[in-house]
Amino acid sequence: MFQGLLTRLEVTPREKSPKACGDEATLSGRGPSQMGWYAFIAELAAGQSVLDVGCGSGEGLKVLATRATYALGIDLDERLRRPDVAVDIKSVADMPSKSFDVVVCLDVIEHVEQDRAFVAELFRVARRAVFVTTPNYAMSFNRNPYHVREYTPREFERLFDGYGSATVYAGTAKGRERVVLTRRLSYYLVSALYTWKPTLVAAKILKRVLRVKIWAHQAAFVRLAEEDARATTAVA
Repeated sequence: MFQGLLTRLEVTPREKSPKACGDEATLSGRGPSQMGWYAFIAELAAGQSVLDVGCGSGEGLKVLATRATYALGIDLDERLRRPDVAVDIKSVADMPSKSFDVVVCLDVIEHVEQDRAFVAELFRVARRAVFVTTPNYAMSFNRNPYHVREYTPREFERLFDGYGSATVYAGTAKGRERVVLTRRLSYYLVSALYTWKPTLVAAKILKRVLRVKIWAHQAAFVRLAEEDARATTAVA
């Protein structure tokens, strides 16, 4: 029942022409606001090499570097170089294939016009896993002037179809609080209802009935399919 209703309700968030990050100051649209998410993925990626795509200020990269065997950040603005962490000014498309164990990309994909091609590049570079965060469109409605688009939770999960097994999280913008989404259909349905003004009241009622909390942010930790296969073989 939920699946059919979701299909009828689901909308594709409209894209807009965004302001360019760094257009007024180096950190315009790049503020280090995801530090809880960085601390979380730093633990998941401990003891592995990590690439931070769109590292921005580099503050999150410093957190990754405390737990990784090697942490490199890449971004496109020459002004983002800094002496205390390793930052290269280049695109993810310029990185060698399978060159890092874990590729992380925090609050970047909403700035990227060719989002699916970008996701494919993240997985091309990763050997074991990819971690991505982004705002929940059902809460923020793409009001940020620097964003091309934002994603409903269901759309966000679909970005990773075919790449491996995804653990999906919901949490606060900074990531200090987060939960694993175990009741995805309920969460996706209520989120979809929030995106339509005529169904907003129904969303609030259903949220209470289903005991679902809708969070401002979302994340996915995707273990690559070949990594899953290796893990299964090791257990066997």
